[in-house]
Amino acid sequence: MINKWNDWLQKIKNSDLFHRTQWRLTALYSGILMVFLTLFIAIAAFLFYLVATNDQERRIISLVNQEQKAIEQFLLKQSDFDFFDEESVVLLNEDQFFFYVVGTDGQLIAGDEVNKYMRPFLLKALQESRVNEHVPTYVTVDIPEQLAAFTRLHSHELRLLTAARPVVLHGNVIGILYVGVDVTSFFNIFRWLLVVLIGLAILFIGVAVVLSYFMSKRALIPIQEAYDRQRQFVADASHELRTPLSVIFSSVEALAMEEEVTKNEFAHKLLTRLREELKRMTKLINDLLTLARADAKHASLQLVKETFDFRPYAERTLQLLSELAAKKQIQMHLHAPESIIITADADKLTQLLYILLDNAIKYTPDHGEVSLSLRLEPWKQQKRLTISVKDTGIGIPPEAIRRIFDRFYRVDKARSRQQGGHGLGLSIAKWIVDAHGGTIDVQSEVGKGSEFIVKIPC
Repeated sequence: MINKWNDWLQKIKNSDLFHRTQWRLTALYSGILMVFLTLFIAIAAFLFYLVATNDQERRIISLVNQEQKAIEQFLLKQSDFDFFDEESVVLLNEDQFFFYVVGTDGQLIAGDEVNKYMRPFLLKALQESRVNEHVPTYVTVDIPEQLAAFTRLHSHELRLLTAARPVVLHGNVIGILYVGVDVTSFFNIFRWLLVVLIGLAILFIGVAVVLSYFMSKRALIPIQEAYDRQRQFVADASHELRTPLSVIFSSVEALAMEEEVTKNEFAHKLLTRLREELKRMTKLINDLLTLARADAKHASLQLVKETFDFRPYAERTLQLLSELAAKKQIQMHLHAPESIIITADADKLTQLLYILLDNAIKYTPDHGEVSLSLRLEPWKQQKRLTISVKDTGIGIPPEAIRRIFDRFYRVDKARSRQQGGHGLGLSIAKWIVDAHGGTIDVQSEVGKGSEFIVKIPC
């Protein structure tokens, strides 16, 4: 069950921007509805409990005051105090469950209850609860199951609301009067009310989630349409710009071969600068076109999977970047088995390697090191390719790690421009990893370097 839940969360995480946004809006809308619903249920239950208990407390106070007056008047009429015993008078009101008069020595003077077999349990509960003489008290009385069945009680646990008053004769307190009413049915009703309210809450929460999902979907329709038009425009513009850029680049290369230009130092500098800027622009256009294709609804269909040995591709990528590393005197290392047979898109994984290694070289100071590690490991009854690119560069601040895969985001904008970056490389890298159903993680420490770890099922 946990694995299915994790797979579902991973599926949402790897889904496109609009699906993730839709689920976030669904969670937000349903969360707000859940909060209001929870508050409504809590307030309704609290008000019901408050009103009901206040009514019960007023009733028990009225009963105990009536009993107090009746007992004191009865005692004043007696010439002999000893005549006040249990058989001389029964004062039990029909609303009462019991009444007892306990002397100052703790002995029962008089009393009555619904069932005489309950007296020991009632007196024990009163003694343990220490009923307050000023405030009504709820007392729980445990009745043996056999006695509960014999007395036809619905439960062996009684909830009684009790009140106490002193019995005064000629200015002297001769005992304490205890009066109790049965409120077990009230607590049972209140418990069932809570169950019904919780059940309704669960039902309404389900309805709220469904409604929130469709509301968020409708809210995103115009935004998604506008985004699709913008994506199509970027794709078309990027595609159309590739041809004139190729013509301009060819013209620059042709001019650079002219003898007059090579002799003119100023013209040579201009052409060199123009060539570098054209390379940057061409790379930017290619990256934009790649991301535009990645945003397509069926981007995963663009993968051309095949079974191949990945090590030669990694060696070739390192060879292509060796000149850039040599300029900064950066040592590059490859740690991999002799053969790495996988099934994936060879071109896309090579592009992924190039992006990660190019970033590592760019942001590693002179005389640093960049290491590429490749390995296959068992995973869920199949194999998984793990790619690790580790450098001794400037590192990434903790607050920036969660944003480095966002498009056009650069941790150090001035340094990125100096290095010729546009903030698109890692976005493309993440799309390649997501398209293969893998994960990409970053471990970094400022001033000590970074490590990008990619795990792709093969």
